[in-house]
Amino acid sequence: MTHHPELDQVADARRKLAAHADLPAAYWVFLALASVLIAGLPIWSWLLPGSGPYFQWAVFVVVVAATAYAVIQRRRSGVYLPRRITSYPGARLAWITALAVTGAGFLGINVLVDRDLIGFALAALVPVAVIVLVGQMLVRSAMRRSIEDGRVTP
Repeated sequence: MTHHPELDQVADARRKLAAHADLPAAYWVFLALASVLIAGLPIWSWLLPGSGPYFQWAVFVVVVAATAYAVIQRRRSGVYLPRRITSYPGARLAWITALAVTGAGFLGINVLVDRDLIGFALAALVPVAVIVLVGQMLVRSAMRRSIEDGRVTP
């Protein structure tokens, strides 16, 4: 049986590179809280009339913080992975599915709030946030597998 140290080195390098696709636990906690905040915007606006601009600014702050975090992590690690999800063939289907389910959940919460079914909207808030979180975790793990398999395109 022949030994292929070059192939082992390539596989090891891909595994090390794929480790940069993982995000720390603090990011996932932050994403879960942000998902509840964002998914609940119609609910919060209904419960606290006149607070619309504050929630819009809160969402803006969340988006800016997430973007800043991504940029800082990229600069700190020195590893620049492609940003487009289409660069990771294994993650495309998971991303499209997560996006569709998330959109349906947000739309469902909006419909419930429009029909003054706030109790049902509050009950749907946590499952929608969990679906967003799980969907993003599945997309990240699919990205990692694509990197490990060497199937990433620029």
